[in-house]
Amino acid sequence: METRGKFSKESTVYVSVPSKLTIDQTQHITKEILGIVGCPGCYSGFHFNFIDEVELITARMEGNEIRVSAVI
Repeated sequence: METRGKFSKESTVYVSVPSKLTIDQTQHITKEILGIVGCPGCYSGFHFNFIDEVELITARMEGNEIRVSAVI
C-alpha cells in the first residue's frame, strides 16, 4: 500500500470512523491506517485518535485554495 500524504510521529493522526464497530472492523481499519502512514507492521510511534465520523469538519489546502467540508 502506498503512503497517501505526509504523516508525522510528532503529530496525532485523526481517523474518522463510524460510531459502532466490531472488533474485526476495528482491526481492519487499523491495518489499513498503518499501511497508509507507511508502517504496515506496527504503530512505530504514531498516535491515532479515532473520532466519530458524524462530528467531522475538515479544512484542506487544494493548490492555493482552502476547502472546508463537513460530514454530518
